[in-house]
Amino acid sequence: MRILCALLLAAVTAFSQVVISVDENVSKNSDKNIALAIGASALLPGMGELYLEEMDMVRPFVWTDAALWVTAIGSYFIGDRYISSAHDYAVRHAGLTTGSRKVSMLNTVGDYRSRGGVDGQNSSPDMDEDYNQAMIRAGKKIDEELSTNIQWDWGSSDNPETSRHIDEYKSRLRHFRESRIVFQVSVGALVLNRVVSILDAVRIYRKTSSKAFAERIQFLPEFNEEGSGLLMNVKF
Repeated sequence: MRILCALLLAAVTAFSQVVISVDENVSKNSDKNIALAIGASALLPGMGELYLEEMDMVRPFVWTDAALWVTAIGSYFIGDRYISSAHDYAVRHAGLTTGSRKVSMLNTVGDYRSRGGVDGQNSSPDMDEDYNQAMIRAGKKIDEELSTNIQWDWGSSDNPETSRHIDEYKSRLRHFRESRIVFQVSVGALVLNRVVSILDAVRIYRKTSSKAFAERIQFLPEFNEEGSGLLMNVKF
């Protein structure tokens, strides 16, 4: 059996031609600059792939980036609208005496019903309804964190209407915080999209910039239709 196989191989070798085929994809980017590919992907995801002529991932990266930019910008401005709306609501319903839209200050306005005593004090007041009293109990000065010029009063918690007012105010602040979370996540996703595109560009470059003659050899014997003998295809 071994002798027969050896004779067959010798016959094939003697009467065959060798055709060498080179896969151009393995070296199509050998003259490209990897730094340019990385820079293009960092600037706009998908552009590194476009530079390396790998079109399949260009649109997914570009459209993902566009959607993330819209989300980031939209959520940022929506957050600004919510914080402005909360401030104006506090001015209208709690008599807030400052034009500042500082988030920490507005959060404090939502944490306490008044600055210096609730108008129409309820029958069983919470110990933290009065901001000044809470500061004194904490061993702080009443103007240590907020200027005494900043005043507000949501009214007694015994009044359902004033309770609805402060609940609505807190709801607007909550929407502001949610929009900021969306903004931060969107910015993080924009960065991640660039990192993934850069890594993909590096992968493509390594795969398609080989200057070696071959990556893989495959022997494919075929009959020669034009004459006698066999064709031996060698693919790299």
